[in-house]
Amino acid sequence: MGLIIGFITILLVGFLIIRGYNAKGVLFVGGVGLLLIAVALGKAIGGEKSTGLFFVDISNLIFSLMEKRGGGLGLLIMVLIGFSAYMSHIGANDTVIRVLSRPLGHIRSPYFLLLGAFFIGSLLSFAISSATALGAFLMATLFPILTNLGISRPSAAAVCATTAMLTLAPTAPDVVLAAEQAGIPVKDYAFSYMIPMSVLAILATAVAHFFWQPYCDRKEGLLPQGGGERIQMDLSALKKAPTFYMILPFLPIAGMLIFDGKVPIAGRVMPEMSLGAVVVLTLIISLIIEYCRHPRAKDLYEGLEVAYKEMGAAFAGVVILLIAAGVFAEGLSNIGFVDEMIALVEKSGAAGVTMMFALVGVTLLVVVASGSGNAAFYAFVEIAPKMAAKLGINPAYLILPMQQASNVGRTLSPVSGVIVAVSGAGNLSPMLLVKRTAIPTLVALAVVVLYTLIFVPLHLPAAP
Repeated sequence: MGLIIGFITILLVGFLIIRGYNAKGVLFVGGVGLLLIAVALGKAIGGEKSTGLFFVDISNLIFSLMEKRGGGLGLLIMVLIGFSAYMSHIGANDTVIRVLSRPLGHIRSPYFLLLGAFFIGSLLSFAISSATALGAFLMATLFPILTNLGISRPSAAAVCATTAMLTLAPTAPDVVLAAEQAGIPVKDYAFSYMIPMSVLAILATAVAHFFWQPYCDRKEGLLPQGGGERIQMDLSALKKAPTFYMILPFLPIAGMLIFDGKVPIAGRVMPEMSLGAVVVLTLIISLIIEYCRHPRAKDLYEGLEVAYKEMGAAFAGVVILLIAAGVFAEGLSNIGFVDEMIALVEKSGAAGVTMMFALVGVTLLVVVASGSGNAAFYAFVEIAPKMAAKLGINPAYLILPMQQASNVGRTLSPVSGVIVAVSGAGNLSPMLLVKRTAIPTLVALAVVVLYTLIFVPLHLPAAP
């Protein structure tokens, strides 16, 4: 019964999100509805902490999620997003874009230029974390150049749409959440698991673009004309800042590696710092550098205000979505969805592998249907550690491919923000663009799954 109710609720939630209903509200209401159904089925909310009054137990559960998500993980995500906003405000992110874009001027073969554009766009995800924003930026700067050199509009748009489908930045909000749910430090999760997988998938996606886009162009009579011209991107709209500013957005990543309690510098082991503390330190360093360049306190405080406002927007957007997804996941757990799904996959043998495929499949379907990667991943990642614990497997084995599938799936969805933005800017049909992104996206997903099967340990090593 719990499995049936859970799947019906998941389908209903996905349908409402597709119809344009607010994902946070749909997940929250869906979660509360599941909790009420659990009460009707005679299940106690809150386990041993249950008071016996369902409205008290549900309220306590929701507020405890607010405390946990808002004060711990949520605050870290807000700080990260505020820091990124400040980097954009002072021109550091634009400097990254300007420097990384220079190599494109040395590529003259049309389809090799497509490959170069894809690699550069993937690296630009460090500076522009939003897939939609990165796609729109590339459509404004790179797309006209590619098309003027004779590359077809669908091929150029497909590359612009797929540059952010695999996560490289270890400070991205979904990475932070995945690491917490996997019970692994962010640094270990990112550098031991996620980044190697992403690099391999990006290389495979580039190869797929190199063969798939010419094939589609031949089928549609759109083979590029010309070539050999030296290109020059118009980056005049970017903010001007010293070249060394490109280092600033990467300092939190360097800090994660240096301040881990193991690295010796000048004969002394550096103390361990949390990711949040490293970001705060980087922000202080950036403020000092900005004040040296523009010694006016008023401008400095206005720059900080930009970060504060983005932190508030992050709470209203990402953190509340985390809380709503947590309520939804608790609802699924309380009706018995988790236990019954585990019992179902255990009958098939190789329960861990089967569960991984099931969670990746469900996540991908919800993303493709709804167009929202975060809503799908945040909703299901909460139940992955519980399933892993009951199956006795490594939680990262379930969470890592789910996280990647939630990003990859956006380029298969005609209603996702990045597909809508890129197809609109390129005057293309969303379905035509999805056709052009489908094979590279499926190749990336195949690499993600194969990497998980081969390189991610199914079981955690036994404690010494």
